[in-house]
Formats: sequence, C-alpha cells, structure tokens
Amino acid sequence: MKTIFGKLLFIIIITGLFGCSKDIVETDAELIPYFDRFVAEGALRGVDVDLEAARIEGLFQNIPDANILGQCFRNEKKPRKVIIDINYWATASEEERETLIFHELGHCFLDRDHRDGLSTDGTCISIMHSVADSCPFDFTGMSKETYLDELFDPQ
Repeated sequence: MKTIFGKLLFIIIITGLFGCSKDIVETDAELIPYFDRFVAEGALRGVDVDLEAARIEGLFQNIPDANILGQCFRNEKKPRKVIIDINYWATASEEERETLIFHELGHCFLDRDHRDGLSTDGTCISIMHSVADSCPFDFTGMSKETYLDELFDPQ
C-alpha cells in the first residue's frame, strides 16, 4: 500500500512540475474575429498565419499612456501578447479596431518594425506607421488592399 501511494505521489509531483510548465495562450473573445481576419488576409496573400503555433494572445488592459493604443510584447519563453487599451477600444470605430489589431499583429506575428513616411497623395505609406493620427489613413476599399499587400509583403 505504501509503495502504491509513494508512486502516485511521485507521479503527481512530476506532473505538477513538468506537465504545466507551458503557458496557456488565450485571447479575449472580442478580439478573436479581428485575429481571424488577419489570418484570412494573410492566406489571401500566400502567408500562412498560425497564431496558435506562434503562441500569440490578445488581451485588453488599461494602458496609462494616452498616446499608446496597443502594444506587442515579445518574449521567446512566454506567449507573445497583443495588448489593446480597453478605453480606446470602447470608442473606436470598426475600421480603427481592425487597423490597430493588424498593426499589432504586424509586430507580433510578422516581426515588422514601424514604417513611417507619406505616399505622394499625403497618406501614410504603411499600416505600420508609428504615430496614430499623424497622417491621413484610409483603411477601406482599394486603399485597404494596398495597405494589406504592403503589410504581408516579406520585404
């Protein structure tokens, strides 16, 4: 009886130490449709986007700096995190929400840096522009396609 109890205790301890060592990746339910759109847009451009395999999650938080709407935290040992400011999200339009998620996943999944600059018509040259509202940005119609082509271009 003592031997069986000892073996069971050993298995429980080992399972506790090693079985749960991997962080759980979770995304807030309200962000999932935007993550899914990113996956779909990547697929349309020949980019295989597997956010689960890349261990990227999305969460809402209160970001105290009013100039920061979202952030990507990269860590090779833990899941990468797309953090979205909950106060901004509450008032953002559908276009603004999608643009923000695509921008942050551009950092977290595509490893893109900021890309500032203006096109000849005075609009931002990339969805990866570093300062929100610093240049006109039209994320609709053909402009959206152009921005997404640029975003998923391996450069």
